[in-house]
This record gives sequence, C-alpha cells and structure tokens, in this order.
Amino acid sequence: MKRVIVCIGDSLTEGDYGIKGQRGIGNVQEKNYPYFLEKIMDCEARNFGKCGYTATKYLEFYKKGNVRLCSADDIVVMLGTNGGHDPEVETQGNRDYEELISLLRHDAPDAEIHICTPPHVTENTEYSNCGYAERVEKAVKWIRNYAENEKIDLIDTANAPAFTAETEHIMQPNDGLHFGEEGYKALAEFIAEHLK
Repeated sequence: MKRVIVCIGDSLTEGDYGIKGQRGIGNVQEKNYPYFLEKIMDCEARNFGKCGYTATKYLEFYKKGNVRLCSADDIVVMLGTNGGHDPEVETQGNRDYEELISLLRHDAPDAEIHICTPPHVTENTEYSNCGYAERVEKAVKWIRNYAENEKIDLIDTANAPAFTAETEHIMQPNDGLHFGEEGYKALAEFIAEHLK
C-alpha cells in the first residue's frame, strides 16, 4: 500500500503558476507540489488546494465534506498566504485555523498532521503580486507559535533555502508569489525531505 498524503491549502497547493503582469486570475497547472511529491516519495498525494482560500474559507469548504481523508497517513496543511492570521491579536482566521486542525485530528485520528508556514513572497514592486509580504510575515509568526503550543509538526517552508529574493526569477517567475514548475518541484523536495 502506498503512503497517502492529503494536501490542504490555497493556490500554492492547488498549483497556480500566476500570470505575468496580472493578479487574481487563476493559472492552475498539473505540475504542482503534490504532483512532484508523488514522484519523489512514490506515494499517493491528494490535492485539495483551493485558489484564494484563507483558513476561514477553507473551513467552510471542509465542513461541506469536500476533503477525502479516508486512509490518510499524513495531512499537510499550508494556509496563511491570503491573510487572516495575527500573532498579536485574536482573529477569526486564527480561530478558524485552530478549528480546522481540530476537525482534522478528530476525523483522521490515525493520520499525522503537518502544518506549513507560508513560503517566501516577493517584496519587489516590479512583480504583479507584490503586497503579500506583511500578511505572510504575520501568518508565519502565528503558525510557528501555534505549532509550538499545540505540539504539531511544523514544516517551516518560510525558511526553505531555495526561496529567496535572489531566486524569485527562477522559482516564482510570473508574479513573485506563485511558483513555476521549478518552484513547485523545490517545494515538494523540501516537504518530502521533512516527511521522510
């Protein structure tokens, strides 16, 4: 039996490549990080990423029964890029993220849950999706704290060495936020290394 990994997240899980000079237009491609994760780990990676989703929106989606958890060995959650989290004040996003994790623990008691910080985003104003950095920074801090307090395994993709301001033109070439093929492959490699 192949290991089953359920991937939950936003456009960075679903596999949006972004479009040069554009914002808010989906460009979802087959070669996303779950696609590469399957190849690297010889596993079944189920992709339940949803473009544009926050933890709040994802919780609604989850409660409607849209995520197939049966026989999951691992659940990888990567949310926060679209905002909603704050390490300083209690937010609806924080509460909804906590509720989502609680439901996952309840609904898949045998699966190991891994939560990811959102990865690097650009601060270069020449990229069309510049403007996410502040909300991502808040989400990264909040998720790190949450993982530590709740004793949940953390995959700190914000610290993945492949993603820096210097590599955006290779890893996040279209809009500085979404990955290209090289970026999704590198993201999958980073996550796989952790899961192994």
